[in-house]
Amino acid sequence: MTWLPGEVAVYRSRASDGRFYSGLPLTVLEDTPARVVGILPHGTVVSRPVAADGRDLRTLPVGERWGPRAARLSPFIVPGGAGRVVILFPRGCAHSIWIFRGPGEVIGWYVNLEDPQVFAGRTITTRDSILDLWVPAGPGEPVWKDEDELAAAVELGLRTREEAAAYRAEGERVLRERPWPTGLEDTELDPAWPAPELFAGWDVA
Repeated sequence: MTWLPGEVAVYRSRASDGRFYSGLPLTVLEDTPARVVGILPHGTVVSRPVAADGRDLRTLPVGERWGPRAARLSPFIVPGGAGRVVILFPRGCAHSIWIFRGPGEVIGWYVNLEDPQVFAGRTITTRDSILDLWVPAGPGEPVWKDEDELAAAVELGLRTREEAAAYRAEGERVLRERPWPTGLEDTELDPAWPAPELFAGWDVA
């Protein structure tokens, strides 16, 4: 199976209960044996996980973010109020690279540590590793993200210490390689293509 430029695939992450609450519809830009590349424009309606009572997970204490969840549809917001995110999936790798571009310039690169993706049908499926890296554009240094959340997941038995060590090792490997800029920083969505949308059944396992 190979996607053609302009087709839509939903990038989804499996939660600890086996369900999908997180879904980002991407317009495919490139699908090769080495990588898949998609684009997520500012304002695209995505699905995000929230607590079962509707609260934003980030408003909860770290140790309480793993309870029952629900999905919430909302627009994806790029800092600056416009722009896009180009997401690069290197095949067989335990990460993806998100290029955040605002109205006029690149904001930075987000290294989302995750299980190697499964590309099938109309979905890109993974499981988030919780730990991530943020690389600001310009002279800024890379910053580890959500270390406290990963520690809480280990404490609660949702991840093993061995898994946490593997996530850190993958992030350190990416830091050594420093695969940014990627050459995709100026990529834009072809105006002739329809805007990406979630399709019915995107969350079916």
